[in-house]
This record gives sequence, C-alpha cells and structure tokens, in this order.
Amino acid sequence: MTDPRILSIVSVIFALMGSYSLYTGSRQMRDARRVGQRMRWYKNISFLTGMEYILLTFVFLLSLSTRAGTIPPAMKSLVTPLYFVLLIAAAVTAGMVIRQGILNTRQNRAARQKAAAEAAVARRAELKTPTEPLRATLSQQNDEQRTRDQSRQRERRKKAAAARRRQAGKA
Repeated sequence: MTDPRILSIVSVIFALMGSYSLYTGSRQMRDARRVGQRMRWYKNISFLTGMEYILLTFVFLLSLSTRAGTIPPAMKSLVTPLYFVLLIAAAVTAGMVIRQGILNTRQNRAARQKAAAEAAVARRAELKTPTEPLRATLSQQNDEQRTRDQSRQRERRKKAAAARRRQAGKA
C-alpha cells in the first residue's frame, strides 16, 4: 500500500461508499421521522458505516499526503497524532456498527418470535371457534350412530336366540 495510485483509488472508493452510506442513513432517518418514529444517528447502521468509511478516507488521504511530501515540515509533528486519532475514531465507529448490528439482529429475532407466537395464538383461536359447533355436531352424529349400532346388535341377538330355540325344538 505504498503506491500513491493505489492509495488514491482506495480513497476514492471509500469516499464514494461513505457518501452513499451517509445518504442512505440520512434518508432512513428522515423516513422514520416522517412516520413519527424517533431514530438516533448512532443507532442507524448505514449512517455509522458511512462515518466509518469517511474516517478511513481521511486516514488514507493523510497517509497519501505524508508519503507524497505535500505536508509542510512544520505540520509533520501534527500528522502522527491526527493519524492515530482518525484511526481510533474509525475503530470506535466500527465497534459501534458491530454492536448495533448485533442489537438489531436480536430485536428482529425477538420481533419475529413475538409475531409467530401471536400468529399461532390467532390460528388457535380461529380453529377453536369453528370446531366447537363441529364437535357438537360430531358428538351428536356419534351418539346417533351408537344408538343405531346398539339397536342392530339387539335385533341380531333376538334373531339368533329365536333361531336357537327353533333349532332346539326341531332337534
């Protein structure tokens, strides 16, 4: 990464990605505000990612200008602390992005589980309502079937008993 052309290309790429992420994050925050939600900038992953990319762009540009010798000798004593401040700020921002990503994943999982539980409760409630009359109907049909079966069985027994008596009288 000592070639100034590579550093300049990487700087341009990071500047473009950072600008796009900042634009996307600000648009998401504006849309949330329009709906009535309050969204903080430090909770928006797109905005944080854009900040991180812009900070890394400044780090690359500072490194490029140091290597190219465009910084005056009187300012060189400020370059190293500024370089480290920018790197630390980029690292802290990266940590915030990771933390917020984990928190968002947890919130999404909890929301999905809650929605699934509510859907299951709604399905159960939906199933209970029509089944109660259905159970009553089925129970009534089962009772009628049982009564018919018992009467048929009584008839068969009577006929069998009559047949045995006839046979016993003939024998």
